[in-house]
Amino acid sequence: MAKNDIGHRAIEKHVKAINKAYERAFAKYPVTMPPVLGKGFTTAYGITGVGIEQDPQMIRFLIWLGEKSIGYRGDQSEYSEETGVPPEEVGVLAEALERDGLIDILRTLGEGQFCQISSDGRVELRRLAQLRGEPAARHRYATDAFLRWLYATAHDQQPADPAPFLETEASYFAGATLSDTEVRYAMARLVHSGLVEEATTDPRTFAITIDGIDCVLSGATVSDYLNRTRPGDYYSITGTNVVAGSQGKVEQHNHNNIFDPAAMREFAEMVKQFAPTFGMEPAQQAELIHDAEVLCDEASSETPQPGRVRAAFDAVMNGLTQIGAASAGLGATIQHGNQALNAVFGG
Repeated sequence: MAKNDIGHRAIEKHVKAINKAYERAFAKYPVTMPPVLGKGFTTAYGITGVGIEQDPQMIRFLIWLGEKSIGYRGDQSEYSEETGVPPEEVGVLAEALERDGLIDILRTLGEGQFCQISSDGRVELRRLAQLRGEPAARHRYATDAFLRWLYATAHDQQPADPAPFLETEASYFAGATLSDTEVRYAMARLVHSGLVEEATTDPRTFAITIDGIDCVLSGATVSDYLNRTRPGDYYSITGTNVVAGSQGKVEQHNHNNIFDPAAMREFAEMVKQFAPTFGMEPAQQAELIHDAEVLCDEASSETPQPGRVRAAFDAVMNGLTQIGAASAGLGATIQHGNQALNAVFGG
């Protein structure tokens, strides 16, 4: 009888090893249709499915293991005592990380549960470190996270103070805290896009709009939601006459290629709002704001001229690149400018 039991345990261990190998392969080389595995690949990778950067607790545990020497076996109870995370929660984190192939759990006959970071786990730590230094990724996350937080806090569209957001776990990305500047940029983008509105200025409060609620409920990122095509919004009549309509408003443009500098207006507004945070001399700051106002005016013209818009844009970008002190906010603004240039002029 004992011999049969040993055989069953050996088979179960072998099946588990096979499943784990498939899971790790899927994590490294994702396919369009995920394979059906014995235990299933965890969905702890967040809404985008690319990593654990949106789960602060999993990241902290993985970083804690990664800081240990190679071959170190971390006791789950040790982590619980150091961080105050309940042992049961630590166990769940460990199971999720093991399913992702990022750690190995060494189960003993006693009460101890030891964990060891895997080679895939060290690769993931490197990817997270790179994400922490990528302004565009941080700002995309800040925009999505703030909108989801505002919906959870006040989905009844009541005004909410944004300050508590920075005290929540949602303000962590890839193991680092979002800055106040990054959150203010996120709010500015959401307001400009109509997903959030500024309810009061003193104190400053924000309320989610119907479109913002629709974005959250759709499960899409803010960027995907704003870039989607709404049925019935735009109609192509002929090869030379284009009729564009949205929410009952119809405008006709008789051009084969319509020049739309909307992204330039958004960029100019962003520069005007964040210029005071760049640490420039007063005269340099005033010149940058003036150049941004010129760009905004040119891009807002009823008949915008590509040459004039490009010249105004170049003046703003030149002013930004001459700022000596680098910062996350400045880097994100320049990144946004390059995106606007690509959207309007194609690079």
